[in-house]
Amino acid sequence: MNLYKQYAREFTDAGYSVIPDKFASKQPAIKGWTNYCENKPTDQEIENWSNSFEETNVAVCLGKASGIVALDLDCLDPQIIEIIEKVAPPSRVEKKGGKGWTRFYRWHPGIKTDNLKHNGNIILEILSDGKKTTIPPSKHPSGLSYEWVGESLATVRPEELGMFPMNIINTVRDLLVTKLGYADAPSYNKIVQGRNDLLSKYAAEVIKVENELGTIINKLIAYDEENNEPPLFTDVNEFGNDDAITNALHFFASHLTSWNSKRFNSNQSYEQIILPKEGVEGKSKSEASENFQSPELPKAEGVLAVIMNYILKNSYIEQPSFAFSAALSLIATLSGRKFEFEGVAPNLYLLNVAPSGSGKNAPQEKIKEVLIDAKCDYLLGSGDYVSDASLMDGLPESPVRLDIIDEAGGMLKSVNKGGATYNGKMADILAELYTTSTSIFLGRQTAEGNKGRALRPNVNLLCSTTPTGLSEGVTVSAIEKGLMGRFLIFIGDGNKKARRVEQPTRLDNTTILKLQQLASYQPEKSDKVIAGHAQDITFLTKTDQANIMLQQAFEEFDKWRIDAEGDDVMLPVISRLYQQMLKVTMIHAISRQIFKAIPEVDHNDVSFGYQTIQYFYHHMKDIIRQCVFSNKTEQHVQKVLNAIKANERGLTKSQLANRTRFLKKKERNEILEDLLEAGQIEYVQLKTDGKVNYVYRSLKC
Repeated sequence: MNLYKQYAREFTDAGYSVIPDKFASKQPAIKGWTNYCENKPTDQEIENWSNSFEETNVAVCLGKASGIVALDLDCLDPQIIEIIEKVAPPSRVEKKGGKGWTRFYRWHPGIKTDNLKHNGNIILEILSDGKKTTIPPSKHPSGLSYEWVGESLATVRPEELGMFPMNIINTVRDLLVTKLGYADAPSYNKIVQGRNDLLSKYAAEVIKVENELGTIINKLIAYDEENNEPPLFTDVNEFGNDDAITNALHFFASHLTSWNSKRFNSNQSYEQIILPKEGVEGKSKSEASENFQSPELPKAEGVLAVIMNYILKNSYIEQPSFAFSAALSLIATLSGRKFEFEGVAPNLYLLNVAPSGSGKNAPQEKIKEVLIDAKCDYLLGSGDYVSDASLMDGLPESPVRLDIIDEAGGMLKSVNKGGATYNGKMADILAELYTTSTSIFLGRQTAEGNKGRALRPNVNLLCSTTPTGLSEGVTVSAIEKGLMGRFLIFIGDGNKKARRVEQPTRLDNTTILKLQQLASYQPEKSDKVIAGHAQDITFLTKTDQANIMLQQAFEEFDKWRIDAEGDDVMLPVISRLYQQMLKVTMIHAISRQIFKAIPEVDHNDVSFGYQTIQYFYHHMKDIIRQCVFSNKTEQHVQKVLNAIKANERGLTKSQLANRTRFLKKKERNEILEDLLEAGQIEYVQLKTDGKVNYVYRSLKC
């Protein structure tokens, strides 16, 4: 029975990478199958596999290619199952197995393969990159057929699946200890004879024909991936990590030591190994870090997703991160003074950063259009701040608003660096407005009395600037003061090609109706009183799963705070990560449930908030390293280094002088001397078209 031939196209059409397994087996029927966890098979490969076997099962490759990850329960103990069910969210797609189930969720790069054992047996396993799972209607080795519970992968696309529950292995382990008093600790260096024996024999064969270390390690890894399920070198339970190169090197070094010890005792010659030449075969740590996959923004659900797609469809240059932030700003504004969650309101300060002409304007303009079409243009606030009065005085009449500020570099410079008295106050006012969104903003004292006084003001900012504008407007001291820790910053791609938008569209009427529903939402009566005034607020509820995930995130961010040095410039940012996460989580929950009287936060919303903050924090560290400086000298050094890095072949002295005209010759020479001494650049001879030039070139350290 060739099940692959019969069903493969259904799954590939739905967006999945599927391969043939041996019939009534979990073993792959092809070699090199892990390649299809990274890339989908071609039509020709699918055709070849369909016609190469008489009998097959069907397996889906997990991770990047399919865009999904699986959570596998393999346990019969009712107490353990009850604990796992409390924290493992349901999925639209679930596979029924002999001793449990396999649930499928949306993949993102941060999800790593892992497992939890009890009495030496795996009871819960995360299947991600480099893993596969046999799927219905395949035959189980027992003779029974696998079955879907609910929907099939063939009818649900990867992006339609729910978000994966973060930290679930640690959460279940903690609950086992708390409720049952035991849990297996992770076990390392356990020998699995089958895989070890196979690889040991293969290593002995390879050493006879190869002596270059890199080639040997690559061959061992390839052999392991093709012949072992699961592969030995990526099995975290064997080595305590899942880095194949590290583990293959450890494995081979142990064998090489054993072989050469025996040869030494027998007065025989050693097995000689050649190390790769520096800069040719291997990659430096800095190069490896450049290839590190940074956190990605999560996929939104509900109205947020619709708004994002609308913005991208009508943008000459598609910038998903800017569409993401703009959609957040819209829902945050429409939710203002209506909802609270764990003591925070949904107001946000958002900043989009990209070079000029990179598409920063479209998301802002489209949000304005949407508010106008929804007859909510009364929520549009200032396009710039000329004084502290312009920031405050309209608050009593318009306590909820969205200030869309294009080219915000000048505003940031004024706000953060001060100068005139009114400018110097704006940073403090913006910080206070953000903080008082659940209490009272007292405004400013004038001869006529207090101006700008407002209960629970919800001012939202959607700003944009260039990297230069950011570096000139934001300093280390500005971050330390706290205002920039309140901004969520999104980075655009400056190298994206533009495209024609032949038929601009307006937002569909159904979504406009939902936005109007949110704008007119009447919050619940509450017992909260501020300055003698009773407040109408809807307090969002949360599921048990969401609460556990929130606790995990809180502890993680708090550990970052504790571990940070006292003078770490990121400390003010770290201190607000959980608060920012709550805001984004709340906005996503509202977006999914606009027509619900009291929106409920579930695991999807917490995962959305958590992934958003991971993205922001990763990029914020890069921004501080590249764009934010303590003084002018530090800024000039980075600009010189960036100019040299931008030209791989290097720059001559005259070319560099052209690109750094803001520096005097003496300053430039001093910076170059410092960079040469620090080993960040080199001054080398370069031959071009028969001419010899000396150039400054970046060194990757």
